[in-house]
Amino acid sequence: MSDVLHTLPVRLDAVERLRHQTEQDGRTRPLSLPDDSSPSLEALDSLMNEVKTRTTDAVWADRTHSDRWVAPRVHYALRLLRSEAADRGVWQWLALRYSWYVEWRWSAADGTIADDRWWGPIHKQTFARLWWGAEIFRAGSDYRPVERAFKFQDLPNSYLHRPIVRCRSLAVAIVDRVTEAGEPSSDQVNDLARVLNLATVGTPPEVETDYQTDDIAAYDTWCRLDPSVPDDWTSLPTGPEAVDISETSLRGATGIVDRAWGYAGLEPSGANVRLE
Repeated sequence: MSDVLHTLPVRLDAVERLRHQTEQDGRTRPLSLPDDSSPSLEALDSLMNEVKTRTTDAVWADRTHSDRWVAPRVHYALRLLRSEAADRGVWQWLALRYSWYVEWRWSAADGTIADDRWWGPIHKQTFARLWWGAEIFRAGSDYRPVERAFKFQDLPNSYLHRPIVRCRSLAVAIVDRVTEAGEPSSDQVNDLARVLNLATVGTPPEVETDYQTDDIAAYDTWCRLDPSVPDDWTSLPTGPEAVDISETSLRGATGIVDRAWGYAGLEPSGANVRLE
């Protein structure tokens, strides 16, 4: 983060401060690739135009409900490597490009927006939260777990910044367990996160998920292909394949989550009841 943000007059609002920083840094595009190109924004622009029609038509009476629709489509439309997505400048630049969306999604009743929705960490910043949520919770090319994860706001809020969910099988198993639980409280979702951190100390989850890793070559190819712009954004798109999702890896991940679920004193595994 550039120190310029901390030296600007307080009277400047968040958008003005962020725009000032971007101008000072000379950033005219979200990311410069080694060949001096930049990821195509054609599909993302098309998607955000569609999102704008849905906000004005009051499709989402509750703004939190929009996340589960927008997140997988943002990931599909914006092809980034994880190393590229780790650049906070990407998300700051996009927050300026689609500032209307940040304002619609995160404005409080008095019209204020928390600064971290513009330039915060990945579980707070508007677009980083959506993209990383889809990257972490997708089951390979299947974005349906992403939709289920964003149904519970505490899942992305409590897990995206935690190293344990960089193991995709574990991330998917967490979504499965929380979904089976019905409607767990915020405290219960957070308790599970804390216990999982403790349960994996000294023994990374990959030990029980067969040490599988993503297919880096296939993912890189997917990232370098410009996403096609669909005629209709209604259908859930298809993401990149991931070889780290298999019956073996999911079985191991489920065992980890089951133990943590019990350690946290939550309902027994597979209860399929609403937690009070």
